[in-house]
Amino acid sequence: MVPKKMSLSVELIENPNEILKYLQLGISIPVREDFYEFILHDLTVFRAKSLILKEDNKIVAHTLAYDDGGEVLFFGFFGAIDHEEKHIEFLLRKLIEFAQNHQYKFIRGPINPPTFIFGWGFMTEDSLEDMCISKPVNPPIYQEIFTQHGFYIKSKQGTWEGEIYKVPEEELKKYDLEGYEIHAPKEWDEIPNLKMPLLILSVRNLATESQVTPSPENLFENFFSFAKKYGGIYMVKLLRYKQSKEFVGCFITLPDPIKKNQEGKNNSFVGYSLTIDKEHRGKGLSVYLVKEVFDAAYEEDLRYVSVPMEVNVVECRDLAKNIFGLSYTRTHLILERKIE
Repeated sequence: MVPKKMSLSVELIENPNEILKYLQLGISIPVREDFYEFILHDLTVFRAKSLILKEDNKIVAHTLAYDDGGEVLFFGFFGAIDHEEKHIEFLLRKLIEFAQNHQYKFIRGPINPPTFIFGWGFMTEDSLEDMCISKPVNPPIYQEIFTQHGFYIKSKQGTWEGEIYKVPEEELKKYDLEGYEIHAPKEWDEIPNLKMPLLILSVRNLATESQVTPSPENLFENFFSFAKKYGGIYMVKLLRYKQSKEFVGCFITLPDPIKKNQEGKNNSFVGYSLTIDKEHRGKGLSVYLVKEVFDAAYEEDLRYVSVPMEVNVVECRDLAKNIFGLSYTRTHLILERKIE
């Protein structure tokens, strides 16, 4: 008897509310109903589409495809049931075909919008696998198959994490901070007025490899809506240079509504973006900013922090390891392929 040949086909889904139904297939992080408003925002901004792989009419794999109006096709939420190799490979071929047919010059990912919930990258084998926000978990078969199909590492993102403590005042006495002051917003309605200073700081000073999320200017309000819903205004601090009255630094953190302690309480947060203007570096200002946020978080009973960063950002790495005693725990790879 001749064995039945399985039929594979890909269906394109464009309705954001329909896409919501399939995202969990492509990510280990829970696609919770209370996250829907943030997900739908980014799906709409990016005009995202889902590619659904079916075998004999049964859904077996999924990926999201989107762009920011440029030459790069971003993908995210790439996953197959039981991580079946033939399904991963078939869907990847279809993703490459999609990029070719729509004249993109590159494919890059996984970048899973909104990234402040679902993160980015394929996780390497030597990483921690506990559940937390923005740190997807996957077996190595994904990056292996992508590499076989011409993908290379575009960016290597590492995570440092560990217990936090109130930073001793003596730590700041090592530095001359007289010319600077912390600006701590007191209410969330102050945040819209800080949009341009924060974006300008980011554009001027973050390395290209550290700017993972496309079109951050279009995602600003969604980002802070999430911070407001699950966290506190103390998670945002800026640094002002007294002489010019300009903002020259910021540290933005986010709550982690997924990771829980042994008592079942959320007591963790994420150091999302630390920026110091290039002209003001080497003065201990990062320590000043981080201390302000860590001390406030400690008062709010937060005890654990994770900090993602591009692995080559030496200053932030040294700060995490040598000043705040965090440990390197995870590596996520963002891959890219040129389309010819």
